Amino acid sequence: MTKTKPAAYAALPQGCVLSLRTHPRNPNHHLWWNNGTWWLHATVHRPDYTKQRLRLPLETKNVGLARSRRDAVFGGWSGALQKEAA
Repeated sequence: MTKTKPAAYAALPQGCVLSLRTHPRNPNHHLWWNNGTWWLHATVHRPDYTKQRLRLPLETKNVGLARSRRDAVFGGWSGALQKEAA
C-alpha cells in the first residue's frame, strides 16, 4: 500500500479478542469486492460482550495481493496481542 496506513492496520481496538474462522476451500474468506477494489471485513468481540465490524480498504484490484495484505493485517493483530499478553 503506497498510501499512509490507517490506524486500524496497526492494532485491534482496545480490549478486543482475535478469533479467526476460515474455510479451507475459500481462500477469499474475510475479503469483499466492492466497486473494483478489495476490502477486508472482520468482526471483533469486545470484553463487554458487544461486537464491532471492521472494514478496511486493501487498496488493490489484485486478489492475490489482497490476500497477502489481509494476512499481513491479521498477522499484525495477532503479534500485537501476543505482546500485550507477555
